[in-house]
Amino acid sequence: MPASNTLSAASATGSIQPKTGTRKPATRRQKRDWMFAAGFLAPFMILLLVFQYLPLLVMARNSVYDYSLLNPAAAKFVGLRNFTDMIEYEDAAISFGVTFLFALGVVLLVIPVAFALALFLNSKLPARGLVRTVIMLPVVTSSVVVAIMWSFLLDPSNGLINGVLNIAGIGNQPFLTSTDQALPALVAMTLWQQVGFGAILFLAGLQGLPVELTEAARIDGATRRQVLWNVTIPLLSRTTLFVVVIMTVFSLQAFAPAFLMTQGGPQESTNLIVYHIYNSAFIMQQAGYASALSVVLLLVVLAISMAQMALLRSRWNY
Repeated sequence: MPASNTLSAASATGSIQPKTGTRKPATRRQKRDWMFAAGFLAPFMILLLVFQYLPLLVMARNSVYDYSLLNPAAAKFVGLRNFTDMIEYEDAAISFGVTFLFALGVVLLVIPVAFALALFLNSKLPARGLVRTVIMLPVVTSSVVVAIMWSFLLDPSNGLINGVLNIAGIGNQPFLTSTDQALPALVAMTLWQQVGFGAILFLAGLQGLPVELTEAARIDGATRRQVLWNVTIPLLSRTTLFVVVIMTVFSLQAFAPAFLMTQGGPQESTNLIVYHIYNSAFIMQQAGYASALSVVLLLVVLAISMAQMALLRSRWNY
């Protein structure tokens, strides 16, 4: 049979199979891309493993031991006793309660103030760049510098804030030396430092909103307040979720204000949980108990973050 007839017959019966060798260059290219990606990601993943996940595993292991940092070789396995001590003694409960109040105050103040500030920055200002720089300066300033500066401002005898209050006829306030005013003073300082970060996040969300929806609402006769409440705020639900979670986690991990400004006092009214962990590990030499506190704090932060995401997404999901 002629070759042409053979080929036509084979093609008609479908016996000719497509060549598979043409896919090999694409496979090699894909493997090469994966190798390049792994090479770029490897340094970061190694650092993440060594300085984050590995310490977490060590912390979890240390939480079931009783030992001192001065003599870690004499560690004694105690099981869950470090966790039961948190329930038996009041220091952990008081510290967690103070931290929750601090985080609640920061979130309740930062969110509305940052949102209002973002609305102001989103308007037509003559020097928007300068204003944004001024607002972001406290955010990029070291927490140590901010804490020391506010310690001078809140000095009960000759602080600048008390000087202004004296001029207004109110008189000196104890601030950091008062059990009633110390924690609100730390909340006010944190608000001043972090409101710029929240405002920038809200500003980015505002500038990403579709203008057509706002214009359509205004054409339909909606007022500015109605547009803000019914259009802008619902569309910013994901940005709000992000800001709430970030501010909550930051507040639960706050350390510098209690360490540099109040040392947990007066009468443990500002004994934030991270400062309490520091005292337990390095002052009281109870490293196992401090590790157990750290494990509980990690679980609490994860639980609160997940709960916030669930609540906010159930209210507004766009």
